Amino acid sequence: MVFQKNVVPLQHTNKLIHLKMKKKNKVLLVILAVIVALTAAAFYFLPIGLIVHTLWVFTKEDGHPIEVRLNDDTIHFALNGQHMVLEAEVDGQSDSLIYDSGVNTAFVMMYTPSTQPEGMKFYHNRTTGADKKSRIKMTTFPVKWGTRRVSNIGVGFAMLNPEPSPCEKYTISKYHLLGFQGFQLSRNMIDFTASKMYTIPDSVLIDTAVFVPIKCRLNRGVLFVYPKVNGVEYECIFDTGNGNCGFLLKDEQRIENPKENDWVYEGSYGNTIGGLTERQRFVRVPKETFNLVGPDKEVDVSYVKDLPFHNMGLKAISQYDWIFDWDRGGDVKVYARPHEAEEKAPVDMFRYKLNTADGTLKILTRLIDGNEKFKVGDQIISVNGEEITEENICHYYDLLTENKDWSGFEIRVK
Repeated sequence: MVFQKNVVPLQHTNKLIHLKMKKKNKVLLVILAVIVALTAAAFYFLPIGLIVHTLWVFTKEDGHPIEVRLNDDTIHFALNGQHMVLEAEVDGQSDSLIYDSGVNTAFVMMYTPSTQPEGMKFYHNRTTGADKKSRIKMTTFPVKWGTRRVSNIGVGFAMLNPEPSPCEKYTISKYHLLGFQGFQLSRNMIDFTASKMYTIPDSVLIDTAVFVPIKCRLNRGVLFVYPKVNGVEYECIFDTGNGNCGFLLKDEQRIENPKENDWVYEGSYGNTIGGLTERQRFVRVPKETFNLVGPDKEVDVSYVKDLPFHNMGLKAISQYDWIFDWDRGGDVKVYARPHEAEEKAPVDMFRYKLNTADGTLKILTRLIDGNEKFKVGDQIISVNGEEITEENICHYYDLLTENKDWSGFEIRVK
């Protein structure tokens, strides 16, 4: 059969229109994805390489749809050291996740140079950790993860972190992260009284005499709450990933003019995504009064000079039970109920804190009280005449960490 130019046989017309529409729809989807990605970049400063990579992951294969499913079941968690740890499944393998509500996405895979998958390319980006300064590499990739409550098939973020200290038991880079949006589908309860998380059916009314509505706002996937510390209201990130202290607050005056019983330190005040915070002077207070709902409570507080946002950490958060009531528009109402938390050991004053991340034993933080003998950055080369080696470094890390008074040790540094 001979056809004139640009004339299509009738029997093929419907198929051709369908193909054109399918191609057109795919182009529109890609354009829409570009607009969304560029908009996100404007807010989160993602590099162009990561934007292109994200689009590639979204469009490279029809077999990778984004799917989120709610499983009506209960998650039991443990407060493991400084973290809130729960069991999950990642790409078919059992794993443990840290629930980090300060992360403004659903799921983040955490890798180090020794654990990163072969061929995975990471892009430089500035992360939104507690100090908002840590430089980190990140990428996107298709992933399937699930807990007993939520299953997700789609695109996840991965971050390349520095190698953790081999001697520290609880380091955030050893775990993948489940962020605040990981449970965005439902009325979700975090019950610290019973150490579990579960869904509250829509048919169940919330007794606001018990669970009190609290002031909050949601901004770019980050939840802000408004507790009072010593009677002063602070806008704080709700951050279960901060296990270092109950509150991390910016207060330059407190640093310049510490109170009589304040502990004044120099060095890093803790870990964040991307590694240790920068060296600076900060104040630790072992016990301050705070309140969100109900009676006043007490928790330790760290005051720093340079901080983008105030931060309510796990030690304070875990003194309440929480309900998060999400609406279809993606906004959330938050309710809190105080409970009798277990009596915790008082916060100890340490004179020095150590770090072994680079394979040496170094002073990370020191107390400033006029009696300091060592400086931040000093490398300990021997203890009681025994040189620090790869074989004994963790022994001496533990020994010096457990003993607050080093006057009984003969320590040489360089």
